[in-house]
Amino acid sequence: MGVEKNTFACAFAVICAVGASRAEVAGHCPFNALRFGFGFTAPGKWPAMRAAIEKNRAAFDEVWFSTGISYPPLEWHRLHSGRCAAAVADLRRLGVVPSIEIQTIIGHGDDLLASGDCSGQTWGTWTGCDGTAAKHAACSRDPRLAAYFVRVAEIYAEWRPGSMWIDDDVTLRNRAPMNPARALDGCFCDRCVSAFSAAEGKRWTRAELEKALRSDKQVAGRWWDFQAGSLAELAGGIVRAAHAVSPETRFGYQFGGTWAKQIVEAIHAAGGSPVRLRPGAGAYWDTNPFDQLEKAYYLQVLVRKYGEIGCAGEVCPEIETCPRTFSCRTPQGVILEAFENLALGMDFLSMFIADTRGGEDVAYYADRLFPRLAEANGFLKAYRDASEGASPCGFTVPGGIPPPLVACRGIPVAAGKCISLGELPDVGSIPVRTAGSGWVKGKGLHTRIMQIAAGPALISFAEKCDEASGGRTPVMFGGPVMAWVMPRVAPDGALKTVAVVNASIDRQEPVAVKLRGAGGARIFWRTPEGSRELRVAGCASAVEVELPRIGAWQCGFIEVRH
Repeated sequence: MGVEKNTFACAFAVICAVGASRAEVAGHCPFNALRFGFGFTAPGKWPAMRAAIEKNRAAFDEVWFSTGISYPPLEWHRLHSGRCAAAVADLRRLGVVPSIEIQTIIGHGDDLLASGDCSGQTWGTWTGCDGTAAKHAACSRDPRLAAYFVRVAEIYAEWRPGSMWIDDDVTLRNRAPMNPARALDGCFCDRCVSAFSAAEGKRWTRAELEKALRSDKQVAGRWWDFQAGSLAELAGGIVRAAHAVSPETRFGYQFGGTWAKQIVEAIHAAGGSPVRLRPGAGAYWDTNPFDQLEKAYYLQVLVRKYGEIGCAGEVCPEIETCPRTFSCRTPQGVILEAFENLALGMDFLSMFIADTRGGEDVAYYADRLFPRLAEANGFLKAYRDASEGASPCGFTVPGGIPPPLVACRGIPVAAGKCISLGELPDVGSIPVRTAGSGWVKGKGLHTRIMQIAAGPALISFAEKCDEASGGRTPVMFGGPVMAWVMPRVAPDGALKTVAVVNASIDRQEPVAVKLRGAGGARIFWRTPEGSRELRVAGCASAVEVELPRIGAWQCGFIEVRH
């Protein structure tokens, strides 16, 4: 312990000498955060990663350290935080904001937790409605769990992180080894069942409670609120402890499909500032680029649910590779997902793309992955800045998630907080080749139709959509395209940007594009490789430009400078 205390004390002294940056104190939200596993602070690892970040300084504005994936003794956290603190000093000298993610609280499941050190665990575990108890995944109501993570938060808050993130394992999703086909939301351990019984004024057995939850919506609603309250109290206590040590730190919450507003409200009450949000939902590989686009729409659905909460702040998408290895995800896949999410309305970016557990060495990140992101980061920031004050604009679909191919035929389909052009007309009206179409794969009628529709039929459908919008569609192509487009329109109706992704394996040849809301403006085409001004023809109500050739699964945006 003597060496450990000295390590932490020396590192903390360096942090105090360097100090938090002015941007951190002001609550500034960095644009692009690099999130990585805890292993990079280990002896012999950080110098190489620091050099990789310095070499590619343009790639990232923030780094999220991690507290790890299990429940080690508090002594491990003190040692690890000391190593983080030494790395924090390096980052601040580079002008990079250092932050921390409390990656494990409830735990994603026994299998992941067991891959690390759980020797610090003293608390009870998550129990399913059938009585199956986890070995490691924790019960949120156990005060020993809360006490442990309060101390963890205090330890890492000592070096004044720019932001601290509560991981998305703080949810009501059931944990392995629970049977997902039969499981109900929430923990059914004796502690939780007894506490709920006390709140209800009725003594439930686990079996009785399960039966009631499956048959009585009112009981199920009260059970949800009870379990969400447990998680909210746990998260709020963690944030309160960190905020007392580091008042300038901002707090964020990572979440997936199962969320509860009580958690965000508790973080806000304890941290004193709007809560940054990071929704996530898979699509961690480049095997199907449409999956990443579909995920981007799904994240907008999650964000829309949070729109009712007044304490929500900036939002970033989960951009992740799993595992973080060469063959998992290309730099282009990361860039495309970032661009698509910004186009749909996200505020900044978080990328979990670096780890030590997949066997990849730092050279891969330094020489292959980070350089491409450094080249693209200026392009992504330029798009964010050019779109400032403008909202996504497009047709809406029930549920907010269009089949991917429907959204990639040159017709803008928006979601979440957007300017709606009305509901997308029924694609079943598109003339299609029906003979032999039964073998065409796809998720439902809409996707199948978009696979077998002819070019003239797609142009006709685009005209039908424009007619349905009352002639308000901001972008219209002069020929059939396989492209995802997302216009951003200012409150006064002025077109600001149009994001374009060539969603095919072939290059897209130059094509005429009609733009509404761009009269009298200079128009530029910008890609990660550069920028060029486009020649404009037309009148005040609509102008026409020729969009240059776009490579397969490449992206760019039209910038309208009024």
